[in-house]
Amino acid sequence: MRHASAVVLVAAVTLATSASVQADTQGATRAQAVSIYVPRGAGNSCARVLPLKRLVRTPAVLRGALQALLAGPTKTERAHGYGGWFSAKTADHLRSVRITRGIAYIDFRSFARDIPNASSSCGSTLLLAQLDRTVKQFPTVRSAVYSFDRSRGAFYEWLQREAPATR
Repeated sequence: MRHASAVVLVAAVTLATSASVQADTQGATRAQAVSIYVPRGAGNSCARVLPLKRLVRTPAVLRGALQALLAGPTKTERAHGYGGWFSAKTADHLRSVRITRGIAYIDFRSFARDIPNASSSCGSTLLLAQLDRTVKQFPTVRSAVYSFDRSRGAFYEWLQREAPATR
């Protein structure tokens, strides 16, 4: 009886381990490489951003890319000259993402206090370049509209820009 119990126990542990490995493998196949776009070094163009690769979970790859962008470059990437407006201070500011007829509607909790200088002319150009390049890498997105706490006006007024017209 003891031997039978030990065999059952070994079989259960083997089965559980196998299921765990299978779940981990399946989880890995549910990740997709995307890019986030950030500036590197001091350049002449306020809109020059370069890609950094990130792995995000599918199917919500746009949401994952935006969450990765809002978290900003890693410590190592920053040591290599990558920067931009986004960091740990803005990491949890994504509220919602939806795509309708090629337009991505992206709502944030306001991060205006966390990055106040982004409202300058060059600053707003850089912020929009980071967001737009990250969002428009996906073929289902032609354009993007951003908002703070469901207010397009609040986002674009902060940047001293006109809110885009949508159809």
